[in-house]
Amino acid sequence: MIDTVSRGIKKMFNEQWRCHFPMPDYEIDALNKEVGVKIYGNSINEKYTKLLKENDSLTLEDCILLDAVQKGHRISENNVFSLLERGLLEGDVTDYRISIDVAKRTRQLPEYTRNKGLDKAKIQQMIIQYLQNAGSSGAKCDAIFEYLKEVLPQNKTQEQQERMIGNILSEMKEIGLIHPEGRTWLGS
Repeated sequence: MIDTVSRGIKKMFNEQWRCHFPMPDYEIDALNKEVGVKIYGNSINEKYTKLLKENDSLTLEDCILLDAVQKGHRISENNVFSLLERGLLEGDVTDYRISIDVAKRTRQLPEYTRNKGLDKAKIQQMIIQYLQNAGSSGAKCDAIFEYLKEVLPQNKTQEQQERMIGNILSEMKEIGLIHPEGRTWLGS
């Protein structure tokens, strides 16, 4: 119904862009040869919509890509590079988010901060404090993770977060800030 004479999909994206609504989401089921589409009749985030209205330099493609990132969808490596170069995203090709500038202009700093998580130095300080509080009984990795999970990047899976904590613990061990005794971590 939407795709009439192979112009319907582009027309839908243009219409949503013109109205400053979120871009349509398409789900393609190759097995059943079905396509599902979700069309938004209003904005998801008013501040994001305002940014799109005010920024004339954004193309339809830019809006589609930023819309996908805002919704938590993955975009291609080439598109990530392009948006990173222009300061619309930050991070790297495998781990990106809207830039702090976009977050400020759209008043999304709480979400931005939750997705980014605390800096490694602050996480290290929290680990040191936790191990000082634990004293001679120390703490196992899973207890440290449980303590830190609220300040870790929320856009990472639990496995990625656990790996991140493991890497930080190893780095702290290498520089002598903490040491393991069996499976228990102690402050130095």
